[in-house]
Amino acid sequence: MFNWLDAIACFEVTQSIRSNTLKVVEVIPDWVLYSLPDGLWLSSYVCLVLLIWKNKINKESAIWIFGMPVMAIMSEVGQFFRIIPGTFDWMDMIMYVLGTAFPLEFYRRTRTNNFK
Repeated sequence: MFNWLDAIACFEVTQSIRSNTLKVVEVIPDWVLYSLPDGLWLSSYVCLVLLIWKNKINKESAIWIFGMPVMAIMSEVGQFFRIIPGTFDWMDMIMYVLGTAFPLEFYRRTRTNNFK
């Protein structure tokens, strides 16, 4: 990544930003730095797929809606059993579940309240 930044003349700016944020990183909890982004990307994925399928959950859309969350959760399980390289983390697992559940709960509430 840093070679790419250097190739487009952005390495210096990136290094400056990184050095100025080191003080902030020390006070941010580890789960916010390392696990929350996992839950947020998964949540954005579920939201996008729900949007593409016009908030319709059926057999066809369920494959797309739940495919990525299942892969994310299974990758953590694979790490737990040392089938997949990496470090198992309960907080990652929790964020994957929440990142899937929140958009679905929002979907459920908007469907029952008929928001337009």
